[in-house]
Amino acid sequence: MAERRVGAIILAAGKPHHMEELTPMLKLGQTTMIQKEIDTLRQSGIAPIVVVTGYQAEQLERHIAHRRAVCIRNKRYETSQMFGSVCIGLRYIQKKVDRVLLFPADVPMVTAQTIERMANAPGKIAVPAYQGRTGHPVMLEKEVFPSLLSYQGGKGLRGAMEEWGEEIIQVDLDDPGILLDTNTQTDYESILAYEKASRGQVSLACRAQVVLGREMDCFDGATASFLEAVEEAGSMLGACQIQGISYSKGWKMVKLAEDQLGILFLARQPGGSKGGFSNLTEEGRAFLERYRRLETLVRQATEEAFSQVFGEGERG
Repeated sequence: MAERRVGAIILAAGKPHHMEELTPMLKLGQTTMIQKEIDTLRQSGIAPIVVVTGYQAEQLERHIAHRRAVCIRNKRYETSQMFGSVCIGLRYIQKKVDRVLLFPADVPMVTAQTIERMANAPGKIAVPAYQGRTGHPVMLEKEVFPSLLSYQGGKGLRGAMEEWGEEIIQVDLDDPGILLDTNTQTDYESILAYEKASRGQVSLACRAQVVLGREMDCFDGATASFLEAVEEAGSMLGACQIQGISYSKGWKMVKLAEDQLGILFLARQPGGSKGGFSNLTEEGRAFLERYRRLETLVRQATEEAFSQVFGEGERG
């Protein structure tokens, strides 16, 4: 049985109403709120991670540029509800995953254990709860994507989920982090206090990165994500906009991989009256699929080795 593919959508497009600073970039220990969210998702093996930006998009995208998340902009963030960002993220990710976790960008204290529980939760929709109160992240199975994307009502995500009411599963967790968001300065101060108190309780974690090369390193997760973005956007320029990188950086990344591996990854049509386009070659698509399969196998082997060397009693 194939491993279930679980991605995440982080909703970071809205303008803060009660905070002067950009909420996702607020400091939290040695990192920031959105960086911590992305790192915890990576620790749990979640990929791809899609961040929907809007307000101060360029600043936020630069801030997470090295976190290997896909950035997509909600250009109507000032007039659309958060559900508009949910749909933008779903349209991008729907063919890449079997289920998705929805995260507001201001809920940074959810643990890796909670993410793993929600990623494997039963049902078509699952909502986490702590002491009877529901929080984040919400899990959506791909079967519900079409009905959410076609929803025309005005009740946002809650309204879009109503027709699945009897199939929504509540997952009871011992994690108050699912409730801790940052709507006000008082909320932020509470999260800072919670993070400080929790530092000694964070479990030891291990992550492995797959980097391929011949004479030099030439293909890694960032390269794979960029090629997937090209396939999605249909052009190098569109992929650079999705990834939040310069065109020259994207071009150098692809050129290095092609030169070192001897593979033509992209079929390119220069711009003209109808505009240019790029898409993956069959050889490039096959290589990308093999790389992603290798990533999965390496992650599984790493988790097994980590468990053998650092038992549960030694990770705390």
